[in-house]
Amino acid sequence: MDPQQLNNGFGPISKRRGKYATVAAAIILVAVFAVYVIIKATIAQGSDGEERKDNVLFFIFGTGLLLLSLVVGEGMQRTCMFFEEIRHKETRYNGSWNKVLKSTFAFRFGHLILTLCVVSLLAVSYALYANYNTFYRADYFILFSLNSFGVSLLSFIVGCREPSIVEVSQINERENKNVADGLAWSYYFGYLKLVLPKLDEQIGLSEEYRYKILRKKLYILLPKNCYTFETIDKADPRVTIAGNLKPYEMNRAGILKRVYRHTVHKIEMLRPDGSVDEYHLVLEYATPLMSLYDMSVNTEAGLSREERDEQVVLFIRKLKEILDKCPECKNKYELVPIGDDNQIADVLVQKIKDADVPMEAETNA
Repeated sequence: MDPQQLNNGFGPISKRRGKYATVAAAIILVAVFAVYVIIKATIAQGSDGEERKDNVLFFIFGTGLLLLSLVVGEGMQRTCMFFEEIRHKETRYNGSWNKVLKSTFAFRFGHLILTLCVVSLLAVSYALYANYNTFYRADYFILFSLNSFGVSLLSFIVGCREPSIVEVSQINERENKNVADGLAWSYYFGYLKLVLPKLDEQIGLSEEYRYKILRKKLYILLPKNCYTFETIDKADPRVTIAGNLKPYEMNRAGILKRVYRHTVHKIEMLRPDGSVDEYHLVLEYATPLMSLYDMSVNTEAGLSREERDEQVVLFIRKLKEILDKCPECKNKYELVPIGDDNQIADVLVQKIKDADVPMEAETNA
């Protein structure tokens, strides 16, 4: 099957990024180190004991110096950013020097970097102590200075240090900073967490629909283009509004007796013999998707169509992760990604039929 036809034509839903990049980096690092050891071993075969000792010392000294220059170079780049952040101390950090320093010089793996710095200093110091005359040279100091200051600051100035699109996406994904993450959490806390636990009760209160709604779930439509029609029958005429469940009220966010209401939809599917099958279900669009759509058509929002397509996938994935961890919402919702609005009725009926299969099999057993 064409991947773009998965999930009712919506396309594939991506998974969270894993550790493959880190594993690849570790493998490459080990491979480079192994090649280096092999080359040094080959060279050392024809060397005497003193030369072998010098080779080992040079390896310790060179490795320590390179690692130390990496740490110093990163520190210089952070120092440059620190001078910019000073200008915003009052407006961004409430005048706190401590917050300025933490935001600029904090590292995700601070203890590891500190350990790396100490080990590098010890390695360089040991090599200098063991063979001061060989390693205490001006050209080594110049190379160290160029790598620590020149290369790092030049790369910072020309923008080589800017994170790639993948890195930005990975950071946002890891720290829940995507637009989609915020929309998913807002949708959950502001709506789904409130209405899903009461869904069975609301259906049961309806004399008209309590026996017609066979699947007591909230079906949530998730169109790939994020556009939500005012009523679903405008997207697919076969899905019509049947009525509303009894509304319920709660005080919420300063609104006295805020009303929550579910709309019941009816789907009529024509059989080959001319008869009609009717299906009733609680159905609605995921309203936050309209915000993504509006952002993608408003230039001031700065969200391109490609970014919107990525965010809607992240929204679905994040919403599923959230709802799967909510015991009160279990078995009370159905996420329905859809690519073609005209096929809404077919997709929903197929989902209802698929849900009936395990029940029939269980009854026969």
